[in-house]
Amino acid sequence: MNILLVSGFLGAGKTTFIKELIKRTGTNPVILENEYGDNSIDAQELQNTSSGKNKLEILEFMEGCVCCTMKDSFVNSVLTVFSSLSPEYLIIEPTGVGRLSNIIKNIEPLLHDNITLLKPIVVVTPRSYRQNIAEWEELYKDQIINADTVVFSKGENESPDVLSETESAIRAINPNADIIKDHYSGQDDEWWRSILALPAPDTNAIETDTDSRNISQLTLDNVRLSNLSELITLLEDCLHGELGHIVRAKGTLTVGNENIRFDLADRMYSITDSSLDKSQCVFIGELLDTTKIRSRMGCLLNPKPVSLTRAYVNRLVESPAS
Repeated sequence: MNILLVSGFLGAGKTTFIKELIKRTGTNPVILENEYGDNSIDAQELQNTSSGKNKLEILEFMEGCVCCTMKDSFVNSVLTVFSSLSPEYLIIEPTGVGRLSNIIKNIEPLLHDNITLLKPIVVVTPRSYRQNIAEWEELYKDQIINADTVVFSKGENESPDVLSETESAIRAINPNADIIKDHYSGQDDEWWRSILALPAPDTNAIETDTDSRNISQLTLDNVRLSNLSELITLLEDCLHGELGHIVRAKGTLTVGNENIRFDLADRMYSITDSSLDKSQCVFIGELLDTTKIRSRMGCLLNPKPVSLTRAYVNRLVESPAS
């Protein structure tokens, strides 16, 4: 069994990258999702990648972070996958606030002739790199320094200067990393196959200083809003710190008579149609005002009516620079 770690900060695009990996390589891996909190939104999205008899096996590990508090259960989960399913590939997507060094250390005792660790990957968003590493320096450095490949996401519309500056900053942390600046969808099939063929070097994980950040999450089920203005107002308030320091929010919910998906990360949010019937929303960050969020997701007073038109589908909204 070959184990591939796909790391990256909250909202970097790990799940989207894994979907493309499965599509381009034609593999049918087992995926171990370490969701932050009791939500399964990414697992649902990955499940849509498969169809028919090649349905993906997706295991959700939501009791805690696989890099620290629940490492024993995590190790047992990996061994269970190996013994009961024996897949050729196990892809592990840690929570975005997980330390890659700890995850590698937890896996290393399991490695033998039949279990191999492939070169770890970290997904990075160039647009938000500077701000995120300023706010989450040790976590960001830990993920980058322990990855053999750094993949840029959401960078197709960025200027060459932004991409080059981000590349240089990453090189200063990890001079030996293979950095993919161009959007990964443009990589040839040989590159995609190489991801699943290159074992990690025999070196120990590099630990950085420990953060003492207190990150929490709130998951809400069966959310229904009467119109789109409620959701837009909520997301705007998330961006401006009205509901706490929210670094990631995502979910599917019913707005009027339509199923809607929203994603918030990197000081931006998007609202799109959703094919998922299940309603579930998650908010991740520090100092969350859970009472206010619960109230706002239930009902807003005197919302300004906004019709749900196609003009809002795939709309990307960026918070003004502060």
